[in-house]
Amino acid sequence: NIASEKRACTLSDRATYLAQKKNVKLDILYQGDKTLLNIYHVMQVNPEKFDKVNAAGGKAFVEFMVSPQTQKIIGDFGVDKFGEPLFIPDAGKKEADLGK
Repeated sequence: NIASEKRACTLSDRATYLAQKKNVKLDILYQGDKTLLNIYHVMQVNPEKFDKVNAAGGKAFVEFMVSPQTQKIIGDFGVDKFGEPLFIPDAGKKEADLGK
């Protein structure tokens, strides 16, 4: 909101911009470049190095997050409210295809 009030520039991820779009007067100046990707990862902790972790629970969580059903939910999230997804599911994609 400060950038809008001061008529300044700001850097924002798409999800935040779409969620705040009605509250600010900002135009998108630059978008779509691979350098702007905000990639999230899910990784299981190595139970051989950290013996107190819930290895089975961690494995189940990773499998849940990368499953086709969860990837679809991630890809559909925000479409009903903002007209476009807030996140792009990338599980299993090659680096060249990330963000597409």
